[in-house]
Amino acid sequence: MNKEENILKLGKNHLNQWIKENPDKRFDLSNMFFENQDFSGWRFSKSLMNNSKFINCDFSNADLSEISALSVDFSGSKFIKAALYRANLSRSICINVDFEDAWLYRCVLTNAKIENCNFHLTKIQKVRWPLGFRLD
Repeated sequence: MNKEENILKLGKNHLNQWIKENPDKRFDLSNMFFENQDFSGWRFSKSLMNNSKFINCDFSNADLSEISALSVDFSGSKFIKAALYRANLSRSICINVDFEDAWLYRCVLTNAKIENCNFHLTKIQKVRWPLGFRLD
């Protein structure tokens, strides 16, 4: 088990403390697999999540500001009221994802696969969408 997995096992308060104590480091969850995990209310700001899978995970009320989530599979996950300020989700898979009432400000979704997602009440400003994508 690596350092990041140990911190996650200890819970969100421990992760918050780690982020405060390591302002120049990025919490690295790259190349990991999570399924049906409850990350609601967690602070993952500036974390690395590249090439990971978060299948049916709950990120409701989570702080995902400035994350790097390149080529991540978020299928079936929830981001209800989550903060995705300047989050980079380029080339990620967002199928059946719930972004209801989330905050997407300067979020990058270039070349992402977005299908059957809920954007009801989502605050969307200066988002870089995949070419040809339209919110209906």
